[in-house]
Amino acid sequence: MRRFASTHHDRGSTTPLLVAVLALLSLVTLSMSQVAQSAIDVGRATTAAEVLALAAVMDADLESLAAEHDVDDFTIAYDDGSATVQATRNGVIAQASAIDHRRTLEVAE
Repeated sequence: MRRFASTHHDRGSTTPLLVAVLALLSLVTLSMSQVAQSAIDVGRATTAAEVLALAAVMDADLESLAAEHDVDDFTIAYDDGSATVQATRNGVIAQASAIDHRRTLEVAE
């Protein structure tokens, strides 16, 4: 029975392959973390806009809520018992609306 010995040039050939696979996995992990961070930023901006919209219809302190949610800038548009807020947080712009149901119920009666 004849045995084949590995040739000298095969030795160590898995090292470059392993390095390439690790580099590719690192790039995929980095891109996934950036996508996840973007999703988190959008969610937090949306939450901040919703909080400010609800606070606007309830006549709460908007400036302190904006500071608490790290809002960079916000605008509010009032229209017949509702408030629409556009908030910017960490460069992400989100919009939310809220209706003052107390006021709409009083008008309906």
